[in-house]
Amino acid sequence: MFVFRRFVPASLACVVMAAQPFAALAQTQGVKILYGFVPGSAGDLLSRIVAERLQPAIGQSVVVENRAGASGKIALKALKGAAPDGSTLYIGPSGPMTIIPLHDANAGYDPEIDFAAVSQLVTFEFGLAVGKDVPAKSLTELVAWLKANPGKGNYGTSGAGTSMHFLGLKLATATGLDLRPVHYRGSALAISDVVSGQLPLAMLPVADLLEQHRAGAVRIVATSDNERSIFVPDVPTFIEQGLDVRAGAWYAAYAPAKTPVDIVARLSRIMSETVQAAQTKERLYTMGFKATGSSPEFLAQTQKRELEFWRPIVKASGFKSED
Repeated sequence: MFVFRRFVPASLACVVMAAQPFAALAQTQGVKILYGFVPGSAGDLLSRIVAERLQPAIGQSVVVENRAGASGKIALKALKGAAPDGSTLYIGPSGPMTIIPLHDANAGYDPEIDFAAVSQLVTFEFGLAVGKDVPAKSLTELVAWLKANPGKGNYGTSGAGTSMHFLGLKLATATGLDLRPVHYRGSALAISDVVSGQLPLAMLPVADLLEQHRAGAVRIVATSDNERSIFVPDVPTFIEQGLDVRAGAWYAAYAPAKTPVDIVARLSRIMSETVQAAQTKERLYTMGFKATGSSPEFLAQTQKRELEFWRPIVKASGFKSED
């Protein structure tokens, strides 16, 4: 029988589950978590951390499947078509739920109708990073360098129509720079090209840039939240540097629409307790994530608010997805 077990703190090293049966899941053969990007990113690792903790809680195997491509849409369309019994879940960034539907009439899903919000897991911000071959050590120096080298304005993102894509366009408008997005299937490939010198810039989650920033392989010269990132407190925000370029983001878990409310509630509780557990919270911090863990209602409200935030930005850009 498929069972959920509630987290009960036992020590700093372990969590004990109390069994809770769910008849609707009795016939399933394990749980699948869909992640819509390639392996190697911080979001991919987050998905695997949640899967690792979820497995003993429900008493069945939990695997992560990377359904990369189309900026997360492939994974979300698979989730939409999955049985609403808790056996297929999705973990991903906010963009596919709050931005992509605004510019892609053929996205293949409606974020407010086709999915059941489970839990916001973590929040994060974006950073503009440069490679070692770029001499700029600040945003001011970077703007000056790019104006002197107009052909060097290519910046990597983790996909067309993402938050990073539009942040780059906002930066171009605010500075008068000729910035051109180069879209990858996830952050890892974009970072690799910046590290190797094939790409001068990248606008990506700070979480994904942290390791290479700390190693000196790339330099983050600005971050996108209203306040400085606690992960790179020495790096000023765009706002501090006089540019109205801002945005935050999050990773969250979803189930197919019509998944029973009791199953969603139990999954939400397990996932929230997972990311808030001391050891996991500390691990996520080292990855550049602020652990949250929320109710389904909070996630749904946050998603609705973010859709309204991005709507005028996407419209002003004139961007329309071609796939």
